[in-house]
Amino acid sequence: MPRLYLLLPVLLAGCTVGPDYQRPAPSAASQAPWLEPGTPGAVDLAWWDAFDDPQLSALVTRALASAPDLREAEARLAEARANRDAVAGGRLPTLEAKGSVTENRLSENGQLPIGNIPGVDRQFRLFDLGFDASWELDFWGRRTRQSEAANARAEAALFGQRDVMLTLIGEVARSYFELRATQAEAASAQALAQADAELARLTGLRFTAGEASRLEVERAEGTARTSAAAVPDAEARAAAAAYRIAALVGAAPEEVAPELRKPAPIPARPDAILVGVRSELLERRPDIRRAERELAAATADIGVATADLFPRFSLFGSLGQQARTPGDLFAGESTRLQIGPSVSWPIFSGGTIRAQIRAADARAQGAAARYEKAVLGALSDSETAINRFLGARTSESEARAALERERSAYTLAEKRAASGEDDRLTLLRAREALLAVERRADQARGAKGQAAVALYKALGGGWR
Repeated sequence: MPRLYLLLPVLLAGCTVGPDYQRPAPSAASQAPWLEPGTPGAVDLAWWDAFDDPQLSALVTRALASAPDLREAEARLAEARANRDAVAGGRLPTLEAKGSVTENRLSENGQLPIGNIPGVDRQFRLFDLGFDASWELDFWGRRTRQSEAANARAEAALFGQRDVMLTLIGEVARSYFELRATQAEAASAQALAQADAELARLTGLRFTAGEASRLEVERAEGTARTSAAAVPDAEARAAAAAYRIAALVGAAPEEVAPELRKPAPIPARPDAILVGVRSELLERRPDIRRAERELAAATADIGVATADLFPRFSLFGSLGQQARTPGDLFAGESTRLQIGPSVSWPIFSGGTIRAQIRAADARAQGAAARYEKAVLGALSDSETAINRFLGARTSESEARAALERERSAYTLAEKRAASGEDDRLTLLRAREALLAVERRADQARGAKGQAAVALYKALGGGWR
């Protein structure tokens, strides 16, 4: 026994099998400059406030406090952390208290001739009370690798929760822009329907007076009905966006939808979005961070599987009191003691362990491929989002300029009608043209807002 304790430091200083994890070096693609001409500068993390819309900011705050998707991700994070703590506890010695009272009856025809031994009763009651202790020595680093894997999975769950947070904020903002854009579309459709209805009425009067053909009347009435049909469709899409926002923030429709369905302008800002340095995506995007942590966990699993090839060394001990009667249970003669080392070694397993090692190695290779895919996907998403935002910004600028010209033209048409140079029909047609341009301008503004949301999300801002 003393020799065993002399060997204990040697056992505790054993090796750790399996590959040591090294974080993948940044790829050359991630170190390259942006292909798209984005605006340099640090990425705005609380980007939803840049739209200067208090209602949007309040919705994001509410979503982060009560959204079901986020609560589910937080529960997964809590589970992963609990599993990590459980694995860490497995590295420590265990102590278990036990107690039992059993009725025993020995066979007279068994291995021991109970009936021929004087003074031995083959039927008796046995009281047992004591403690059992055990400690598996982490000689090959199996427990160490298990802790590494559990820690990495807990961190992956943390970044998974951050990814859900980023997605949630983006969906709330995107749905909010869709809500305001469809509300503006509904208002434009309503105004256009009224103008077309008036134009159809005047065309009918001209037909009665013999100044218009029946074909002109039919076309005018058909246009009016088409315009009127667009109103309920836009209103329905606006209501659907309000209900979707309610679900995202974790509220019943009646709690937030009535307020959201009150028309409000489309947020117009920002005109420029800072995109930062391309390589910063590796640190800022939570999906990349999660994929990297999953790779670390899969690498540690190889060491766990490899350790099963080698013997396991443990120390165990049992101390307690055992007697046939309660009165003798705590007597000195009733003390029992068992202590010593144990070893188990799977000498032959039919190739099962080596197959499990190959499977763990394959899972690690798959995790490495997923990490690479996450990096390349983030770069592609970001370049696409920058390009889309720049295009949407240009389109919105052109639409705004066209609207200014059309407003000037309508003002001129009003003056000509007031002076008697043009009739009422000409003014109504100018009004229709203005409403059509206003509708396109609203659509361009909404598209620019949604493109801005997509860019912020692709850049990974918002989860800190």
